[in-house]
Amino acid sequence: MTQSLTVEEKVVGEFRRGWPTLVFSTIGAGVGLSALGYILGTLVVPLQEEFGWGRGEINLASLVSSLGLAAALPFVGKLLDRYGVKRVALVSLPLFVVVLTLLSVLTSNLMTFLSFYAMAGLLGAGTSAVTYSKAVVEKFNKNRGIALGIVAGGLGTAGLLLPPLMGVVVANGGWRAAYLTMAVLAALPFVLVFFARLSAPAAVAAIDRSTLPGLTLRTAVRRREFWSLCVVFFLLGWALLTMIPHFVPLLIDSGVDPVRAAFLSSLVGVGTVIARPVIGWLFDRFNATHVAVPLFVAAALGCLVLLWAGPGAAPLTALLIGIGFGAEIDLMSYLSSRYFGPRAFGALYSIVYSVFMIGSAFGPVMAGFAFDATGSYSIPLIVAASMMAVAAVVLLTLPPFRKDSGS
Repeated sequence: MTQSLTVEEKVVGEFRRGWPTLVFSTIGAGVGLSALGYILGTLVVPLQEEFGWGRGEINLASLVSSLGLAAALPFVGKLLDRYGVKRVALVSLPLFVVVLTLLSVLTSNLMTFLSFYAMAGLLGAGTSAVTYSKAVVEKFNKNRGIALGIVAGGLGTAGLLLPPLMGVVVANGGWRAAYLTMAVLAALPFVLVFFARLSAPAAVAAIDRSTLPGLTLRTAVRRREFWSLCVVFFLLGWALLTMIPHFVPLLIDSGVDPVRAAFLSSLVGVGTVIARPVIGWLFDRFNATHVAVPLFVAAALGCLVLLWAGPGAAPLTALLIGIGFGAEIDLMSYLSSRYFGPRAFGALYSIVYSVFMIGSAFGPVMAGFAFDATGSYSIPLIVAASMMAVAAVVLLTLPPFRKDSGS
């Protein structure tokens, strides 16, 4: 009984001490760099109409921003380990806001548009989920799963609210107004960072990391778990992100009103918001891979249902993909923290997240070019379903980890 109360007190104590960090991280994740993926779908048709660009060309924005992020993240991860979340956020947040503002006022041709997206990936890397996950991992252990689920829910909320919001903004003020609106939202975490109870940069720099539990970078890259996670999240990134920016144009092609299409697309966010805290709670109590695998299988079936049943199945598919996406981000940060430990978590998780971003970059672009070539999304849907099935099999081969190892 005493031991049970002690565990309960530790859990409650984590939330009592860590709630400002949790609020900062949840909002930051929702309006950071990852949110650009949610709003691009509502901008594809307006950009196509104004400039005559193809959908594959427009979705190159996702590719270049993700590749920029993948290039920057290993360096950002090391900076997070060395100087802490606060210093990285204070530099990256205003840079990201500036790039969004430039997107709204200076875009005039495809190369300029893509250059700004590449800059967003490079300069806004500190606004990605890696930064906010590290902040939470440092504050939570016993309830790490649900805490990471809440933070990942910030992305889900963005997926729920941003598409309809941007649909209305675009309808009333054009696509440039959408980027300006995003810039205002992206500035919110810069204010919150001063109240988030993050460790001071000097205190983080003074820590002797060799005394911390966990793997070094050199040790981790020689272990199967590291490479398995990289393969799994590359496949899931490609598969689950393939259709998110294409939902709105797919529905518009089928005769759905653009604003209604944006609202239907937001069901991805509904599935994600519902799934992430629940999945995180389950991760704390059961084998995380056994919780996540059925959800990825369901998302794969959702893609096939959309292929067979057409746009009428879009709400169901959006919900299933949202639930799978909710499991994906939460699982990536959770398994990375458990397998790698705190010693080099920032550097190692940033590599896994970089691989995930590369997959999530190529998926939408290849889907766009496949549509331009065939006039159909059949091939991207089949590829996405197959990749999720393979990722599920690899996940099931991972060895167990210990939750009480100090990681």
